[in-house]
Amino acid sequence: MNGDTYRTIIATVEGAREKFKLAMVHAKCLLDNGEWVDLTVAPALDTIGARQRGFLHGAVLPQIAEQVYLGDKRERFTAEVWKEFMRRRFIPDKWVMRKLPGAKRATPHRERVSSEQLGVKGYSEFIDKIIDTAIVEYGVVFDFVASEREAVRYVAKPRRGRAQ
Repeated sequence: MNGDTYRTIIATVEGAREKFKLAMVHAKCLLDNGEWVDLTVAPALDTIGARQRGFLHGAVLPQIAEQVYLGDKRERFTAEVWKEFMRRRFIPDKWVMRKLPGAKRATPHRERVSSEQLGVKGYSEFIDKIIDTAIVEYGVVFDFVASEREAVRYVAKPRRGRAQ
């Protein structure tokens, strides 16, 4: 994101009204400078909690790195290598249209999607896929209490019902 980007999270209708007023002022300044404005409205993703990241990097990946030997030479790989391997396997890259300097038209380019972009729910699912794959395909026996995993698992917020 560049310095002209205005980004906000909105939780209420009143907040939306207020933020849209501010966004309109920001958009007007950009338009007055001859720039186009890109407006995106989407569900907000929660940031990845430090506990989720700590669980993956401190409990899951090191145990995979310690227990899995691959190939004829029985090689072991670091936790960082395992994370990148699992990221490539479970988080597909996205394709974006990009016009390169000197090109007549935009062409598709692969863009890496980071696990940091998943949000709390997506990161939790990513951890589950890594654990399942390690157990089923590589025979990893994890040594952590189930409550450790449950402490960092995504739990949906209760939906607010309308008064009837």
